[in-house]
Amino acid sequence: MTDREVDAAQPTGHCAIRQYANGQFTAMDDQVVAEARVELLVNDNELRMALLCLPRQLPELAVGFLRGEGALRSRGEVQRVEIDPAGRTVRVRGRFDPDALDAIRRRWTWGTGCGGGGTSAQLNPEAYQSVALGLEVGAEALLGLVRGFLGAMDLWKSTGGVHACALASAAELLIVAEDIGRHNAFDKVIGRAVLDGLDTSDKLILTTGRLSAEMVSKAIAARVPIVVGRGAVTALAIDLARKFGLTLVGFARAGRFNVYTGFQRIISP
Repeated sequence: MTDREVDAAQPTGHCAIRQYANGQFTAMDDQVVAEARVELLVNDNELRMALLCLPRQLPELAVGFLRGEGALRSRGEVQRVEIDPAGRTVRVRGRFDPDALDAIRRRWTWGTGCGGGGTSAQLNPEAYQSVALGLEVGAEALLGLVRGFLGAMDLWKSTGGVHACALASAAELLIVAEDIGRHNAFDKVIGRAVLDGLDTSDKLILTTGRLSAEMVSKAIAARVPIVVGRGAVTALAIDLARKFGLTLVGFARAGRFNVYTGFQRIISP
């Protein structure tokens, strides 16, 4: 492997670098995160597009992406997920909303996700409905979930080059995924939940990045009622969260957080 090569089949690689510190350069080896271009195919080219991602958990990424874009409603609509031997193509076969697939083709835009992401220009009213009211989480329990989430980010600890996302109940973390882009990490978590037949309507999502409108739209499509981020929240994300009854929590770190919408779900000690 040369200084610049990273094996795309592995989550990390190594790179010879020169580090400057204390007035001098030192030759050393650095661990870097992998990134690959993976092609997503739906059935026999009903949809064909490229995703830039960490090249692992590809079935989860593909299924979660389709769920977040409103093309997939339930586990029963997924018939088969196929990965080519080189890990460069993932094909999902099943029954998908043709209007949603067409919307992805016509209105896919580069969004605010790190590394490139996107969302439809408008939300499909059939796929995006108000989320359920049932879930409540204690404020201290939420901080405990945030601490556990930070401790579960293995690649982030070793490289500092990824985002992470987790699906949790009010009491514990259930699924954790990491990727170059926070939107990909989100898709992987939701995709795993779909493939496992896990109900997400009484769960919450935690993410390392900021909460933009595209992240909120993914949560609405997956019927997740609470989204918690370590970063900032955008104005459009707040508007969407209010419209669909989502609880939006930002700046969740160092023993504090801000609740922007859906205050009733976060319970005081």
